[in-house]
Amino acid sequence: MVEFRTFHNTDPPRLLKLWHMSNLGPRAAEGFPCDVLELAVCSRPYFDRKGLILATDADMVVGMIHAGFSATPDESLLDFSKGVISFLVVLPEYRRRNIGQQLVQQAENYLQHYGAKKITAGAGPNGNGFYHAIYGGVEPAGFSAESAAWDEFFSSCGYETGPTTNVLHRDLDSGRDPIDARLIRNRRRLNMLITDRVSNQSWWWCARHSHQDTLQINLIDRSSSKTVATARIVGLDIYISKWGLRAVGIRDVMVSEKERRQGYAFSLLVETCRQLREQSIRLVEVQVEESNNAALDLVTAARFKPVVQLKTFCRRLDAATTG
Repeated sequence: MVEFRTFHNTDPPRLLKLWHMSNLGPRAAEGFPCDVLELAVCSRPYFDRKGLILATDADMVVGMIHAGFSATPDESLLDFSKGVISFLVVLPEYRRRNIGQQLVQQAENYLQHYGAKKITAGAGPNGNGFYHAIYGGVEPAGFSAESAAWDEFFSSCGYETGPTTNVLHRDLDSGRDPIDARLIRNRRRLNMLITDRVSNQSWWWCARHSHQDTLQINLIDRSSSKTVATARIVGLDIYISKWGLRAVGIRDVMVSEKERRQGYAFSLLVETCRQLREQSIRLVEVQVEESNNAALDLVTAARFKPVVQLKTFCRRLDAATTG
């Protein structure tokens, strides 16, 4: 008989076994040891064992759901009004038994107890406090559309479809770099500096990415020595056994408002890919919200191609929700 309980300190090996037996799809890393799972989940300063709820059959973990909270707008602390379902899985042979729905209900009870007014299943960009570098790729921004019928499942739980994040890849082994007048002009005007001194990190950013190899890219105007564009590179070596190649992600591309429309973000992407190719990186990933047409046009021009979508699902809680 399947029973439900919260996380115990002895559970990580069972959770790792569940992970590797559940056919989570290309967005989930595989072949990693238990300490990687603990780094991506249990080591977080806001980890609460009550939010990690397991479905068990005798001594075997057959399903799990992980509920938590997103951050305040300034990313200085948790916002307990914004509940998040960070992860959900049930073993294939235990699906279609209402186990997933029961896990969602227990997660909702936990989140509402701490004051959640809205729940986002899949979290969205910068919303998930867990599973970085082992699910989703650059960011665990949602549930992979290629791994399960998430629309059908969350609809049955009373959720509406939320924002979607597009995952795009650029294969550095095929195709040439774009040719554009802006690139030629900016190569003459700008220097690129890649450093391991990642600056301007919030508490939320540090808590989620401190275990990842991260570099900062700065595009610097040669005449003024002013930084005109920045981005961050995150290592995805954990995916080597799954994807069969070395990959990195580019995220947090930023250009100050005064410096926009100069092609700086485009130059940053193209030049970064060129330098990564020289370092034997074969694949670069970016994630862009589906509603951000300008960003989608930018990465498409830089020859990134869409590969999958990460979906979110939303539900507002009210007094009628069981607590």
